[in-house]
Amino acid sequence: MSADPGIVIVGASLAGAKAAQALRLDHGYDRPITLVGDEPHLPYERPALSKGYLLGTTETRELDVLEPRFYSDQDITLALGAPATVLDLDARRVRTAGAAEFAFSRVLIATGSRAGNLQVPGAGLVGVHYLRDRDDSEHLGEALRAADHVVIVGAGWLGSELAAASHALGNRTTVIDPLPTPLYTVLGDEIGGLFARRHRDHGVDLLTGDGVEAVLGTHAVEAVRTIKGRRIPADLVIVGVGAVPNTELAEAAGLRVDGGILADRHLRTSHPAAVAAGDVARHQHPRYLNPVRIEHWDNAVVHGTAAAATLLDKPVTIDHVPYFFSTQYGSTLEYVGYPTRWDRVVTRGEPDAPGFTAFWLDGATPVAAMTIDNWGAADHLRALVAAAHPADPRRLADAGTPLPDLLPSAPSRAL
Repeated sequence: MSADPGIVIVGASLAGAKAAQALRLDHGYDRPITLVGDEPHLPYERPALSKGYLLGTTETRELDVLEPRFYSDQDITLALGAPATVLDLDARRVRTAGAAEFAFSRVLIATGSRAGNLQVPGAGLVGVHYLRDRDDSEHLGEALRAADHVVIVGAGWLGSELAAASHALGNRTTVIDPLPTPLYTVLGDEIGGLFARRHRDHGVDLLTGDGVEAVLGTHAVEAVRTIKGRRIPADLVIVGVGAVPNTELAEAAGLRVDGGILADRHLRTSHPAAVAAGDVARHQHPRYLNPVRIEHWDNAVVHGTAAAATLLDKPVTIDHVPYFFSTQYGSTLEYVGYPTRWDRVVTRGEPDAPGFTAFWLDGATPVAAMTIDNWGAADHLRALVAAAHPADPRRLADAGTPLPDLLPSAPSRAL
């Protein structure tokens, strides 16, 4: 019998690195592990790319998922700087653009996602930037420091953080989004409106209900023209219009793909040798009717650990309540949940004060929650959403009711 060739992880990402770590440390896996990545860098965490790393307050080494020596200490082969170009699931082999070839018994696909493109005239001009990887962040940071008027396309999580970063560097900043408020699809009109006010209170020109018709200039960006006919001077345009999962390798290999690599609640794909994790995976989730694809840091960590177990035929169910955090204008917000619908929002506290909290309710059941500058609260909010149990809106709104007392097992106190 031939020796087990081991596991190949395609994608030197947060999920990929966490899977390698779990294989070695949690499961004692002693066969070969190969980590294939298209970037030349060791696996790194991405949240700081639009925050501290972009602003120059976070050092490169602080981005590392694991200590650099971990990979050699744990006998993990690194094949970096050349993307995987062929995945042959029948032959159990991966080939890279650098002509390297690796055999495997199981493969983890953690190829992540890429920035969505702006599809308008002038989108290819010098001065139009995207932010997805470490190199993007370094180049964008340099451009922001040299800029005067920055236009940001998109007011989602990324666009909002970039607006705050541009403002911190002293740039005139305009944000354009076709929806009624920032983060409208996630937060809705009421809470999205609070974020709109926060942008404007910091001097950011927020144009909602409008879009970009063209980027103007001969060689480099000079202005942006909106669908409503506004002409906005600009020497830097940053595009934040969503992300596209990198499914091409998986699709060419014959895996089922639909808005991501389709997987079950254990991250198993349509081929028994392949598991998918991170941004690229669209998997079944016991809390949600339809498969979900989530691009948050926390999700990649959970996926990496779970994928390691599944690769070794010890599957665990992915059933966590999603968590996300963002830093904007000196405040940190934490959000839990993945609601597909809600019919009411209940708030406690003042919007501009630390501890402000919002609850999204489907009927009387909290399906999502958010808090601002309230470290330690997210665990309680996550437990509340995970309980999927009706809650008294009066108690949710009452800042005098401690968050742990909102959980179903906690005794009710008269208001």
